[in-house]
Amino acid sequence: MQRLCTKLRCLALQSTQTLPPLSASRRLLHHSSPPIHDISTRWSLKFLINNAASPHLAFVQVRHVSSRERAKRRKPVTPRTSKIKKIKMKFYSSYKSRFRTMSDGNIRRWREGKNHNAHMKSRKSRRRLRQPAIVPAAYAKVMKKLNFCA
Repeated sequence: MQRLCTKLRCLALQSTQTLPPLSASRRLLHHSSPPIHDISTRWSLKFLINNAASPHLAFVQVRHVSSRERAKRRKPVTPRTSKIKKIKMKFYSSYKSRFRTMSDGNIRRWREGKNHNAHMKSRKSRRRLRQPAIVPAAYAKVMKKLNFCA
């Protein structure tokens, strides 16, 4: 059906351009189709030319473009982002109270494990756990970038 409609559109365009009807129809029809005089009276050339002259049937033929080709031509809607894994740029608000920046730039932290099972720990280890520690430089660099310290 689509092939027939395409041929009709082509024929309508050719007849409006006043080309010889028989030679134009020979070129536009598919090579396996019968000659014009063999077509039934219902689809005669006279019928096609008379109807093609009316303005509502004269269509412009558009070359079929697949959706894949159309998608290739289209610009991307959003800017392309890299495929590299993104890191979380947001810090946890509970960390603000757990770390302090000292005047020399180091980050101070308090040691964990002071309260849980404290009765099983020696006095020496409990005393050591009460003292604050300094965050290693590699971790401190990341923590400063993410604004972990208040």
